[in-house]
Amino acid sequence: MAWRHLTTRTKPFGCIEKEDARIVVTGVPLDSTSTYRPGTRLAPDSVREAACNLELYSLLTGRSLEDIGLVDLGNIVIPQGDVDTSLRNIEVVARGIASEYGDSLKIFIGGEHLVTLPLVLSLRDQVDTIVIFDAHLDMRSEYLGSRLNHATFARMLAEKGFRIVHIGSRALSAEEIEYIKNTDVVEVINVEEARKRPDIGGLGSTYISVDMDVFDPSYAPGVSNPEPLGLTPWEMLGLLREVVLKSSRIVGLDVVELNPMVDPSGVTSILASKIILEAIGLVFTLKKTL
Repeated sequence: MAWRHLTTRTKPFGCIEKEDARIVVTGVPLDSTSTYRPGTRLAPDSVREAACNLELYSLLTGRSLEDIGLVDLGNIVIPQGDVDTSLRNIEVVARGIASEYGDSLKIFIGGEHLVTLPLVLSLRDQVDTIVIFDAHLDMRSEYLGSRLNHATFARMLAEKGFRIVHIGSRALSAEEIEYIKNTDVVEVINVEEARKRPDIGGLGSTYISVDMDVFDPSYAPGVSNPEPLGLTPWEMLGLLREVVLKSSRIVGLDVVELNPMVDPSGVTSILASKIILEAIGLVFTLKKTL
């Protein structure tokens, strides 16, 4: 329980809570290595606020979040600018959640994409495959002189031996392409291939990471690094359903890179909230282990 001193209470996601719920929501407002448009630290509370103003019924599955319920642990304390301490805090809290909440569905709201690194590391004993929805591969060896940032985290996970299935990419560097050719732990399904509804193989126990820039900016303008020619929400939900179906279990889900500072209408926060709601519905309908 000592890890709880590293969290601060907030309004709960969807403005509902249930003590014996099998869903645990945590905000991870890391915003220290953003290189284009900072502001992701504001996303967890923005997504919660949006969820409080949506109907909590999943259209895809016919399940209501009001019936399922959740526990919201608030936001992890992040000393912005101190990357090492921030990552350590995230990992300590995530380990505490894994220990205390066992087989619950763990949902994390970022924050920049670097948060996925300590979250997955804290759950590594439970994860067979990481499925990343993202416009960018984030597999550079370093970026702007830094080895530890939002553009390198996926490569760091691959180098630690995690199997990664990357879906929706359309912004790649020559270095990343060369790296992928020489590793057998990364499968890339680019945005063109993703639109053809690829057959995704058995994934085992899966952690899902959704970078909001996987969507086309016409649907999700409020992101730190927008990239044209992205997925539509319906395409994304179809792929998410396939991932859940092909997984033996969904260990956790994060939604990252939402930037409320460049989302004046709030449409991106609303979309992020809806994706979380539908993901919950899919997991609790298609996975009988929860």
